[in-house]
Amino acid sequence: MAKGKWTAEIKGPKVEDYIKNLGLLPRGKIQTFIDSEMARLADPYVPSDTAYTRKSVFERTDFGSGLIRYSVYYPGMYYDVTSEFQDAPVRGGWWVHRMWNSGGAEKIKEGVRRLLNGRP
Repeated sequence: MAKGKWTAEIKGPKVEDYIKNLGLLPRGKIQTFIDSEMARLADPYVPSDTAYTRKSVFERTDFGSGLIRYSVYYPGMYYDVTSEFQDAPVRGGWWVHRMWNSGGAEKIKEGVRRLLNGRP
């Protein structure tokens, strides 16, 4: 067996091309879907004394960027589990985390699967 260096060249689509075609890049259809579903599914959990925080996600979030933004009444509002914002028992701190752990993750994963498989 000969000693030395050898190289192999594989021709075909690059990984980046697959990612782009699947809509997984920022501002792609999958990332935009995930962002909008996160906001939609978290809505029942967001404090809404004046609906300011609930509505702010649509004004402050650039859907497709991968970053969901809310305006809050005071710093730390998201992490405050002791405040009672209103009578609704599910509204309060950690709203995105609680949505995610209450079935939101599965709903988003299923939606992504449908988009990737081309189903409505």
